Amino acid sequence: MKRIDSLRVLLPPDDKSSDIKLGMLLDNAENMLLDYIGRDSLPERLADMQIHLALEMYNRLGNEGETKRTENDISVSFSDLITDDMKLRLRNYPRKVGAVKCS
Repeated sequence: MKRIDSLRVLLPPDDKSSDIKLGMLLDNAENMLLDYIGRDSLPERLADMQIHLALEMYNRLGNEGETKRTENDISVSFSDLITDDMKLRLRNYPRKVGAVKCS
């Protein structure tokens, strides 16, 4: 199954997002992961993480830049896109020699 199809399965059933939009989210997620691990290509084993990260980006559309919001009695907090659990998994992929380390 293509990554874009896997992402589409995770979206709400009534979602009508274009393949272009979902492709952009997947590309952005891949670039974010590549920046984090300091590599030029994404290991195939991280495909599911790319899809999950793209889904997180999809869910935040319209809320870019927010960390916390309160409306009436409802409070919403946003975590980092690359969560601590993801960072633990990404530690299995040593950085390329000379790549700058992200914290």
